[in-house]
Amino acid sequence: MSSTRGELRHVMLGSVFKPEVLLGSIRDILIACHASATGKGKLHGSPECRALRSAASVNQVDIPFGEAVERLCANCRWPLPTDSPILPLGAAVSEVDSLTIWLDRDHEDEEDIESERDAALALSAGNYPPHTNDVGDTEEEDDEAGRDEEWERYDPARQLRSGRHSHWRRLHSYLARSNEAVAEYPFLAPWAERLQSRFTATLDAERQAFAALVQPAHLLEAAAVRVLPTPQFSADPGFAGLGAEAEKIFRRAWHEWSHGATWSWHRLEDQDFSV
Repeated sequence: MSSTRGELRHVMLGSVFKPEVLLGSIRDILIACHASATGKGKLHGSPECRALRSAASVNQVDIPFGEAVERLCANCRWPLPTDSPILPLGAAVSEVDSLTIWLDRDHEDEEDIESERDAALALSAGNYPPHTNDVGDTEEEDDEAGRDEEWERYDPARQLRSGRHSHWRRLHSYLARSNEAVAEYPFLAPWAERLQSRFTATLDAERQAFAALVQPAHLLEAAAVRVLPTPQFSADPGFAGLGAEAEKIFRRAWHEWSHGATWSWHRLEDQDFSV
């Protein structure tokens, strides 16, 4: 069914499509453009564009999209029918092009690097300050001050690790969406591959930064929990306090603990709260 004039979307084609982006058969679609009477310069989506104010006269021309791309005004919006194939292609191009915002970013300064090192050192011993033996009264005040400093050290370390994990996952989602876009439009692959290759290096650097804040032994234990068989409940007197629902509560506790342990980078001992 053909589109009506009321079913339009106004898109900044010049900021989405660059000359290096391959267009496939969509390059042959005609788009209405406005240009000065000389026929030179940029092509515009509206005769009201500020760049055309000095033109003696403005002409409207229909040009194949592939020929127009190199001259598209970056500030104009083109009215396109909602069923125009240019729209989904533009969305796919945007998904791939979004990778560029994570490339060539400024390196971390020395203070940030030092914070990462300290966080990795702190978390190598656990998620919280290690337990210390009780001390005498004369040392209690100093010990409390030291403990406060330790907690102040571990809190930002855990936050830094969570932030690294979230950012790593976010970068993964960007790459996944760009792969889906290329799968939908395979002719984009030669252009997308260069960006994706560089982005993969950025993604791996983020993975290594996160991995430095996680203990491999804890991940190994979490992986082992995934393959553990569900224990069989027995009517042991120790469960008598749970009453008639003892078996149901036991199984639910096992499910909560195993699920929490499987999807965590913490020690198994830290999952006992779920039980």
